[in-house]
Amino acid sequence: MLYLTGIILSCFLALLLLLKKDKATADQILCIWMFIMALHQGSNYLDVSKVSYTYPHLLGVGFALPLLHGLMLHFYVLALLGQTKLNWGYVLPHFVPFVVLTALAIPFYQLPAAEKIQVFLHQGAGYEWYMLTQLSLIVVSGFVYVLWSFRLMRASQKDPSQKPNVVKSQHLQWLKYLSLGLAGIWILVLFFDDQVIFGGVTTLVCLIGILGINQVPVFVGNFASDPLPVSPASNLPRYAKSGLSASQSDILFEQLTQLMQKQEVYRNPELSMGELAELLNVHPNYLSQVINEKVGTNFYTYINTLRVEAFLRLATQPDKQHYSLLALAFECGFNAKSTFNKYFKAVTGETPSEFFSLVKP
Repeated sequence: MLYLTGIILSCFLALLLLLKKDKATADQILCIWMFIMALHQGSNYLDVSKVSYTYPHLLGVGFALPLLHGLMLHFYVLALLGQTKLNWGYVLPHFVPFVVLTALAIPFYQLPAAEKIQVFLHQGAGYEWYMLTQLSLIVVSGFVYVLWSFRLMRASQKDPSQKPNVVKSQHLQWLKYLSLGLAGIWILVLFFDDQVIFGGVTTLVCLIGILGINQVPVFVGNFASDPLPVSPASNLPRYAKSGLSASQSDILFEQLTQLMQKQEVYRNPELSMGELAELLNVHPNYLSQVINEKVGTNFYTYINTLRVEAFLRLATQPDKQHYSLLALAFECGFNAKSTFNKYFKAVTGETPSEFFSLVKP
């Protein structure tokens, strides 16, 4: 029952993350990590329950899976703190120990079914060298990634170049919980058997669910998609318990305003709430709250209003007069004529053709 509880809870948390709207990179990494936890616990459950003895090709499928937990923590810390841009060139080398441990197990995977079962029944007889290598890699890589994660968090706290961030302290606290929890699992690996270890894993998954819901809303997405203006007053009860103070809200809105003025990211036609939140190193829910409360609109209206304002500035420049209105609209971030017309009329009260027939002599 203990194993099944951990498997079901891991799958449930992964599903919550999978269904989130405007997922940031950190959400995607945590989602993958939860699925890996479910797979790891599932493979161990098959061995303990002897189900894998009926299907011997399942024996040993989880040999290298423990190596993934440390590096997933590392990727999650990097994504949440925004200190390093994750790309394949950075990510792939971290999987080398996993690939090596999997490759070393090939002689076992090639054994006939009856011999695989005998190896398991005799606690790995004949493969003691592999068990020692496996334990060494798991423990060393586990503690290395945990310590590395703490070092990244410490560097983030001491970095004088970073401006105050509305949820930075909450992110750091959440990451400390994860790192300490994983460190606890590696200690169990050193001194206890699988039953105790996976009891600890189930407890860790439970804590991830509880703390993740009570910290920055890790498992709750922003599902607001109706692109209609919303009054700030009507949204106050909705965000009453968000934990975002007035001063934090002011800081985030200032950061958002500066980003729009200096980098004009609204010109990206594919810009999403998740991408914008990543640029600001803040959770999408908090960004949505600030836009609603400070501007009185939702994300879609806010971004498209900025695009209309940019369009109006461009359209009055002498060197832009030979461009069509639609071409200028696309340059400002719109990707459809109907969307441009809709928001232009919402801002100016007139269609583009009506507006320019009045302003031109």
